[in-house]
Amino acid sequence: MRNKIYSLVALLTATFAMTSCLNDNDGNDRASYKDTAITSFSLGQLKQVRDTVTKAGKDSTYKAKYDAGKVKFYIDQAQGLIYNPDSLPYGTDAAHVLAKITTKNAGTVAIQSVKDASLSYYRSNDSIDFTKPRTFRVYANGGYAYREYKISVNVHKQRGNVFSWKTMQDNSGFASFTAMKAVSTGDRIFVFGTDGTQTTGYVTSKADGNSWTKLGRSFTASAYKSIAVQNSSLFIIDNGTVYSSADGNTWTAVATDSSLKQLVAASPAELFALTADGSLAASRDKGVTWNAETLDSDASLLPASHTSYTVSDASNDINRVLLVGTTADGKKNVSWTKLSYRQGAKWSFVESNADKYLLPLYGNLTVVGYDDAALALGTKTGGSFGPMLLSRDGGITWKSDESFSYPKEAQPAATFTAAADNDGYIWIVSSTKVWRGRLNRVGWKLNLDRMTE
Repeated sequence: MRNKIYSLVALLTATFAMTSCLNDNDGNDRASYKDTAITSFSLGQLKQVRDTVTKAGKDSTYKAKYDAGKVKFYIDQAQGLIYNPDSLPYGTDAAHVLAKITTKNAGTVAIQSVKDASLSYYRSNDSIDFTKPRTFRVYANGGYAYREYKISVNVHKQRGNVFSWKTMQDNSGFASFTAMKAVSTGDRIFVFGTDGTQTTGYVTSKADGNSWTKLGRSFTASAYKSIAVQNSSLFIIDNGTVYSSADGNTWTAVATDSSLKQLVAASPAELFALTADGSLAASRDKGVTWNAETLDSDASLLPASHTSYTVSDASNDINRVLLVGTTADGKKNVSWTKLSYRQGAKWSFVESNADKYLLPLYGNLTVVGYDDAALALGTKTGGSFGPMLLSRDGGITWKSDESFSYPKEAQPAATFTAAADNDGYIWIVSSTKVWRGRLNRVGWKLNLDRMTE
């Protein structure tokens, strides 16, 4: 009986000491990492509201369970911050969260109320409201010294598969163009076009998009077709002369070769041009010297107009180039691909038996690299916008995706072009009007990648 009384007294003493710690001793008794710390933080199964479409074709929602156990949380011991850099999916219920917390040296965890500064013990089976950052304390075994953390459970506030478009100011300078082509050097957007007599260009910063500056140099009427970008430098072929520029205003003649007709693609290591005899040539020294390329199919299948290209990483210092455009007879769009700077690599004609998923003959066809795919934009016969089409298999099939849509107020015009910058934005120019848009989840992934580099 005496032993039981002693045990009860000891338990009451310990309880009183911890209660005093949580409520009365909020002074400077801070613990060091050697005393205790939160060493891991993870979530359990959460509820999520998801979008769906009914059989009648109407938008609807339903509730589902989301396993958040694999979501990574960073612990910044120096600043006392715990957070998930990759936000939870849109619709996740952050008001009812089960969290698992591990501490060093068996420290005791307490959570501060959202209403006042009072503290209560953390229990792993208690639901916690993380709609706002919460303050936690982990107490050392002594009962008084503690470390404080601010824990944030980030949830996306936008749907991932939605294009967010912004209307920019019109540029009246584009009004004289009868055809045009846009490119991005990463931090700047260039639009080159022809008025039927000469090629001129305009530039804007990707951070601006409302103010366009006319470039000081002009070229012959068809030169706009030849604009390409290699490692943030502009290249163009005009009457057989290859020019390069860092800013679009000052151009340097790199070489002159009468066999060169039109620049059609560029990788970090090579420039590619159509030749006067209807084949392809490549330069591995920034346009100075050119050599004939090897094709696996007849050169008559090469694109001759509305050419676009995308570049994607294949392996170490090797890029996959996808060249897309319309054949010389104007009857179909074609795709070719090559592993750039791979020894002995040749251009391969992309054949497809899936007629349903061939790239249609869009007017003003423009293809850009986006969302780890090739994205085709353009207009259908009759002038309306054709669906944006994605190819995730190197140009074999082109499929629509309901997540990819034009700005609601956009109207197709006789002149149309598009480009993608290095912040994941697509720039659309239709006549004098300009839009900039990004698929939400593309922006999230880009921000996360940059955060963890």
